[in-house]
Amino acid sequence: MWALVWANVGHAQAWLPPAGSGSVSLAYVDTWDFKHYTPTGGEVDAGHIRAFTYAAGVEFSPTDRLMFAAYLPMVESRYSGNKPHPTSVDNGSYHATVTDLRTEVHYQLLLEPVAIAPYVAIVTPTHDYQTLGHAAPGRGLDERWVGVAFGKTLDKWIPRTYVDARFTYAFVEQVQGISHDKENVEVEMGYFFTPYLSLQGMWHWQQTLGGIDVPIPKSNPLFPYHDQLARDNFTNIGASTAWQYSDRMGFSLSYLTGVMGRNGHKLGRSIAVGFNYELGNF
Repeated sequence: MWALVWANVGHAQAWLPPAGSGSVSLAYVDTWDFKHYTPTGGEVDAGHIRAFTYAAGVEFSPTDRLMFAAYLPMVESRYSGNKPHPTSVDNGSYHATVTDLRTEVHYQLLLEPVAIAPYVAIVTPTHDYQTLGHAAPGRGLDERWVGVAFGKTLDKWIPRTYVDARFTYAFVEQVQGISHDKENVEVEMGYFFTPYLSLQGMWHWQQTLGGIDVPIPKSNPLFPYHDQLARDNFTNIGASTAWQYSDRMGFSLSYLTGVMGRNGHKLGRSIAVGFNYELGNF
């Protein structure tokens, strides 16, 4: 859950950086979840979850058409409510751990008339961490992502405006022989007030292919795995702003909230602050 929120902090990467460039990024994400989605799309109060995600990333482009990237989050989360799972992460205290390393390779297939950049990624848990519980920091599963980003400037119709989008299919490690791959779509439309200051609107969607409906009774043999296997579908919307302070240094601020979903936490609100520093050409 929280790793996914961090994954959505970045943009769709339809336009890759120039050859020889590299950058490092830091992000802080403050997330509140107040409701849980039912299998039919209803909402219930099963307790509240607060999570802080601290993440670091690095990107490097050896050519104009190729970019390598890696990202690693640390999640600190707490559950408060009267329906905890029988696990240590739901004891009302904050628990912090590094979760899943994500490595990516992007390729600039086209720039005109539409920017197109396919990519692949590998998500690997850094260690065995707790995956059962409302406040579990992640699902602890290997994933293989295949996706593509699209981007288009809209200057011909709306000056200083662009749209980009990314589709990702995730092949997720099966649990107890049950398949639960994911499809994700992210769409962003942005407007530049100046060359250094922009505003974006965001729409994020996920569909799980397979998995199980939750909650399930503790007597069910799948109960220890139900947080990993949940058929978690959602639609989140939000806005962000980006400020390029200098040629090398930039900042961002974003807000996301959930509008509909099934079988998972409803994203109450997520506020993310990002920092990016260009290392210059190598």
